[in-house]
Amino acid sequence: MILLVVGRVALGIVGVLLVVALAVVVGGAFAPRVPVIGFLGSFVSGQYPLHAALAAVVGVAAAAGLIGLGMLRFGGVIAVLAALVLVGTLVVLGTQAAAARAAGVRIDWELTLTAVDQRGAPPDLTVEYLPGLDLAVYLPSGPGPHPVMVWVHGGSWVRGTSADRARANRWYADQGLAVVAVRYRLPADAPLPGATLGEAQRHDVARALAWVRGPGGAHGLDPDAVVLGGQSAGATLALSTTAALVGTPHSSLPPGAAGPPPRGTVAFYPVVDMRQIAPGLQDAVFGGPTSANVGLTRAASPGDLVDPRLPPTLLLLGAADNFIRADLVRGYDAALRAAGVPGRLVQVPYADHVFDHPYGSPGAQIVRPAVLAFVREQISSGRDPSGR
Repeated sequence: MILLVVGRVALGIVGVLLVVALAVVVGGAFAPRVPVIGFLGSFVSGQYPLHAALAAVVGVAAAAGLIGLGMLRFGGVIAVLAALVLVGTLVVLGTQAAAARAAGVRIDWELTLTAVDQRGAPPDLTVEYLPGLDLAVYLPSGPGPHPVMVWVHGGSWVRGTSADRARANRWYADQGLAVVAVRYRLPADAPLPGATLGEAQRHDVARALAWVRGPGGAHGLDPDAVVLGGQSAGATLALSTTAALVGTPHSSLPPGAAGPPPRGTVAFYPVVDMRQIAPGLQDAVFGGPTSANVGLTRAASPGDLVDPRLPPTLLLLGAADNFIRADLVRGYDAALRAAGVPGRLVQVPYADHVFDHPYGSPGAQIVRPAVLAFVREQISSGRDPSGR
């Protein structure tokens, strides 16, 4: 009798907790603009959709167990709710699988279940390119020269490391694309004299490009086959640095950072309007609010730097991104194409910011081949790196 009571209580707790948690996830996935719930739902559905579906199956099993233990009414309610959230999670998975098929990608579901971060892929070498700042270099096998993607990590301009997409970087290298991941200046690092943090970071990204085109040749890197990519704040830095190297009006770079622009730009969910960032970040990046630093804000905002001379630009976005406002990125993509800048926008359904942080997430598996194909196209096209 005691075991029966304990079993009922344990299954009841499991069932209720799972159903409530998954109801929040599913509700947020289908209503991503609802505060808090929308973020939680799209975050889980973007990064861990298979885990959510399996949790829903456990909820259904718990409900079946309650019914088997004689709790017909309570178990029936839990069963109905668990079935509804299971259907919701399967809709998310099915939609993402359909997006993968449309992109010619076959999802590895075992990888989705097990590869939940980016660990386990150290670089082939680490080199200092500026005093106190280094580059993590991932090299393809065999002799060079290898095409290169210079990668700029995210972290809201104030944190982050060059290892944030280490396993993805190794994947690109295994496909023949070298990756040079940049550690750029953060608030704790030595400042660049006479420059704000945002300007200093663009300086560092431009100098990393210069390293690839100079000393990088000794490591098998092709100086004439370089693209620039990044995610979140790093994507914004990649886009604004490229605009400055092209010479777009309102853009700027500190002295000593000039050079040819990359062949193309790859931007994962960038902030395209720096007026949208939190006041504390405005203070960190510009030394004050954007309203008092109009020139600096323009120079850092890709949306203000659209120019037909920009090189081809690939944008990657979680369709439900709450953090950087997916609608602004879609508008930026439209502005680029209207200006005649080649490229495209790839969107992952039901996904929020940093959907690709788990190496095995469906979104990560969808976008990696898209990035590789884009880079190969730019490298083989022979397009003038100046964007003309």
